[in-house]
Amino acid sequence: MGCLSSTFKYILYAINLIFVIIGVLLIIFGSLMVASMQNATDFEGSTKSLAFPVCVLVIGCVTFLVAFFGCCGTIKENACLTTTYAICMLILFSLQMVLSVWLFVEKDTFLDYMSRLVDRAWVENDSAHGYPMDALQLALKCCGNQSYGQYGSDVPASCCGYDDRSKECVASIYELRPGCNDEFVNFWASHMDIVRLNSLIIALFQLAIFFIACHLVKAMRWS
Repeated sequence: MGCLSSTFKYILYAINLIFVIIGVLLIIFGSLMVASMQNATDFEGSTKSLAFPVCVLVIGCVTFLVAFFGCCGTIKENACLTTTYAICMLILFSLQMVLSVWLFVEKDTFLDYMSRLVDRAWVENDSAHGYPMDALQLALKCCGNQSYGQYGSDVPASCCGYDDRSKECVASIYELRPGCNDEFVNFWASHMDIVRLNSLIIALFQLAIFFIACHLVKAMRWS
């Protein structure tokens, strides 16, 4: 290998080593969350609660596997493994580009989905689901799905910015707060440019790694 190829080799190895560690941590974290929910008694509720840790576990496995191919392929100068890694990066780049284009074209669809998330949080806003509206109301300084009036006379403390649900929320505070649905949608609408830009940057980063991997494969086969 030449000087440039050797530099690319160790840069790619270092990047993938970091992602191997991240993958392992995600697998451990996801496994611990899954294990902690094994005693759930309500089948429907436990299935829903397992969705997030299972997603973390799957993402960890994919991250570890792809990065492992990259680490082994580059440090061992194995053209077959590095080619597999390059193909994986091309697939990830393609998926990322699809997501980027979707975010540009289907902005209204995305915002409508964000609105439905708040609707779902409102429907599931009880002790069994951990009062999901509290998190929104504390973060966005809002109250209720559409307005505070939906709570009637039982306005929760989170509408006044209190973590402790036993505290009383006074009307002079919650009456000035907007509904969480509009606030959540407006938040994502105002940050869409940042989300789309980050998605494109990630895609370009993956494309750059793909080309570096292809260059290394060529150098390995010529050496």
